[in-house]
Amino acid sequence: MHEVEVHGGNVSKVAADYGVAANSLLDFSANINPRGLPSRALGQLRRAAENLSFISAYPEPSYRELRIALAEREKISPDAILIGEGADALIGATLRAIRPARCMIPMPAFSEYARACATADAQVESFQLDWKSNFLVVEKDYVERLRESACDCAILNNPHNPTGTSLSRKSVIGLAKHVRAAGAFFLIDEAFIDYMPGQTAISYASTTPGIVVIRSLTKFFGCPALRVGYAVGLPETLRAIARFLPTWPVTTLAAYALEKAIRDQPYTEKSLVANQKERAKLAQSLRGLGAHVIPSAANFLLIRLREDWPDSSATREYLIRHHLILVRSCDSFIGLEKGRYIRVAVRTARDNRLLVEGLRKLWKSPRLQTN
Repeated sequence: MHEVEVHGGNVSKVAADYGVAANSLLDFSANINPRGLPSRALGQLRRAAENLSFISAYPEPSYRELRIALAEREKISPDAILIGEGADALIGATLRAIRPARCMIPMPAFSEYARACATADAQVESFQLDWKSNFLVVEKDYVERLRESACDCAILNNPHNPTGTSLSRKSVIGLAKHVRAAGAFFLIDEAFIDYMPGQTAISYASTTPGIVVIRSLTKFFGCPALRVGYAVGLPETLRAIARFLPTWPVTTLAAYALEKAIRDQPYTEKSLVANQKERAKLAQSLRGLGAHVIPSAANFLLIRLREDWPDSSATREYLIRHHLILVRSCDSFIGLEKGRYIRVAVRTARDNRLLVEGLRKLWKSPRLQTN
């Protein structure tokens, strides 16, 4: 019954496969803020949806209000911001716009990078990260591999998915300078950078040629169904990318809700405090059970399973069948040893306790059957 997952969060399919109600599953497979959409933004969204004059008009194509809110938050020009229907769509549009011949990607990696390269007819050059050093990107090795491989594009995911490892803003800008000196375009995916305040490279990208930063809005604000992301770069670069996006990539309702969410500073502050606290507690509990947990700067944890424990597929199936908990088996990530890794989101204290208890029962009785 188990299929290799390309993405997390497919709760409805899992529910159908296992004959359970979708709302009974506790989803640790998708890295979404458990606080959900900020209450003020949700209230505004509901009122807007009931306003017929609001929803009967086409979206404003430049998404001016949303870009202004982002520009004020990030202290950059609104002209350096392009709105798109999620980070993955913007990654694909960026690669089609710059048309690289060969793109270097640190592995393991988000599957959309390779897919986007394929649609842009670009070859993939893998830069393998080492689990023994917790998958950290070593700047010297990264630059050397880029030069040796003669890639004309390099991708960096910071914080890295699926591992959660991270580089400082200073390190990323240092890498950017080396990448540009090598004549390559630099695409930086900061989908989870909200959990690293002050470390974004957005302001640098907004004034530097050959660099684009991609950001997600719906992961941190707990509303992935709304599909909103943005790219930051020089205006002429963004105009080239926009040619590969729909004229109206985001609905008026989604743009309206996210503009309100961005301005909700108390929500942001509370989310950061809660994630940092619960991430530390969850990591400590999992290590206490004997798991190797990769240090993370994001809202998820990558767990390396011991050889004497059930593999990732069996672990996933056991948690669904016996505890109605869904975790991400990482077998689809190129560069991770098959069967040895699961990824879990950081959720509420109660949810995290339920996950730990489920894993404790399995790991302390590894011969426990999953059927």
